[in-house]
Parts: sequence; C-alpha cells; structure tokens
Amino acid sequence: MKYYELTAVVDGDTAKLKRNLFISRDDAIKYMFDYYKAHYIYNLEVEEEYPIDGNKHNIEYVCDFYNRFTINRIVR
Repeated sequence: MKYYELTAVVDGDTAKLKRNLFISRDDAIKYMFDYYKAHYIYNLEVEEEYPIDGNKHNIEYVCDFYNRFTINRIVR
C-alpha cells in the first residue's frame, strides 16, 4: 500500500508533527497548512516545488525561507 510521509520546517526549525503518514498527498498538504495556521503562521503559499533527486514522488514544497515541507511516497 502507498503512503505519503510528511516532514516539515516551521520558522526555521524541524517540526515535531503528531501525524506524519497520510493516504494521499493532498491530505498531507492540507494537514501542513492547518498546522501552519494553528501556529499563527498565515498567508503562506507554496512558492516552489522541487523533486528530490529527480524523483517525482519525493517533493519539497517551499513556502518561504523559514517554512517548507517535504512529502515522500513510501510503499509498505
């Protein structure tokens, strides 16, 4: 089964997320923006998307210099 693993940098520090596995990439993205809002970080938008090592299943989403998150597809 495919899962999507989420890791994030919030305000320049690695975030300790309560949840990091998701059924879809969209669920992981929604969770991350809800996380930002819960930590009083508003008006963020994804500025750039970078495939990690050329892999289209592992993508880093950059919002600004201090806020970014990575979603990796894993198969278990």
